[in-house]
Amino acid sequence: MKPRLLLLLCFIISESHAQTPIYQVSLREQKLVVDNPTFHITEVLDLRAQHQIIGWVQRGMGNVRVPANLAGGVAAGLGGWLQVQLPPRPGSRPVLMRVHELRIGEQTKATSEKATADVDIDFVYQQPDGRYQVVQRYIEQEESKGLETTGRHDDNIVACLQRACTQLNAIDWAQRLSLAPALTTEQVRYRGGRKSLPYDYAILTAASRPAGVYYTFLDFRNNKPEAAPGLKVEQSVAGNRPITEEVEASVTTATGPQPLRDVWGFSDGEQVYVLRQKHFYPLKRAGDDFTFTGWASADPGAMSTAAVVGGLAGAAVAAATTHGEPQEYMLDMATGRVADFDYLDQLARHDTASVVVYRRPGGSKKPLTVLLNGQELQTLPANDFVLIPWTSKTREISLCLAGAESGCYSFIPVFGKTMYVELKARTDAEKPSLEYVPNKEGDYYVKKMRR
Repeated sequence: MKPRLLLLLCFIISESHAQTPIYQVSLREQKLVVDNPTFHITEVLDLRAQHQIIGWVQRGMGNVRVPANLAGGVAAGLGGWLQVQLPPRPGSRPVLMRVHELRIGEQTKATSEKATADVDIDFVYQQPDGRYQVVQRYIEQEESKGLETTGRHDDNIVACLQRACTQLNAIDWAQRLSLAPALTTEQVRYRGGRKSLPYDYAILTAASRPAGVYYTFLDFRNNKPEAAPGLKVEQSVAGNRPITEEVEASVTTATGPQPLRDVWGFSDGEQVYVLRQKHFYPLKRAGDDFTFTGWASADPGAMSTAAVVGGLAGAAVAAATTHGEPQEYMLDMATGRVADFDYLDQLARHDTASVVVYRRPGGSKKPLTVLLNGQELQTLPANDFVLIPWTSKTREISLCLAGAESGCYSFIPVFGKTMYVELKARTDAEKPSLEYVPNKEGDYYVKKMRR
């Protein structure tokens, strides 16, 4: 093999395995054109479920999957750009933009690529007396095709925002505000309409993390490892394992050293590790959650946290679109769910049932709180849904509405499948209910909400 060809191949291989930084999508060169705007943007609120990234792009000759974010972040970056594009004018109304979802993605075919953007936003008018009113919600999608589409994500995002702002500018404000209910500051500024209490789990608040083995997710969350005499940690040395922080662990037994298996993770007294696909990866604090970098895989299993409170969502790991590339994952401390940032598109596992509770748009505007086995699950406004991964095969699911004397719906889900339950609330006067719907119908409405 010629030296130049060998050098080129080495470069391609090293590039495909390099851990590249987060790709930044900048709106700096973009313009928003709204004729005679009747409103101006005072602030952007980021109400997305996760704030780390907005999706993935494919970079380099090997189309390496790289996480992407909006330059400056959604709240500050997008907010600052919109305030420049839509500044206050005489008579314009002050409006907050709330971002419920903002995602980008890329698909590669044999001879072309497609870049997509999904934007779910609403606009909130702040009355002079401090009251808030949601004026309109818009769910937009844009796509562009070409040989190389990574540079088109800013175009797609702004195309979605352009359509939403143009439609908002054409509404009858007096009529819309006369119908919109008043909301409190808390209802407007927090996802689900309520300020979340800070997590106080021991692993987040303790001054130290004792050395030992975590057999379950709850062992980890409670910061209560089991002592493991002779625990030995070594860095993985295989040449085809370029994630430098990946380690292997063993314990001393009567028959000699044995690889550490059938555990959730371990602590060496300073760093905590999680087990995935027979290797351990260090967990890094990210707010009230943790992240780690492992390997992308088409197998959404590989990790068991079946001991999560109430049988909820232990091991639902969303399948990545490529196999064998470095992939960042997030560990949700409330549920124990481990997922890449495409977790809403996760595949149902044979030992996990997925249940989706959703509300269609229209009807009563009053947010309704759903209870799961007597515990608050989520407050659902119209045109929203919540996904429940369920792992217990010995307990049924019981869904109720907070404050309702009846209307509970209890069932045993089908494992390896997704089931849909509709929260029906046609008017404020009509009693809301929870009803099973066929998969085809439920999938249709939820997909519309994701657009």
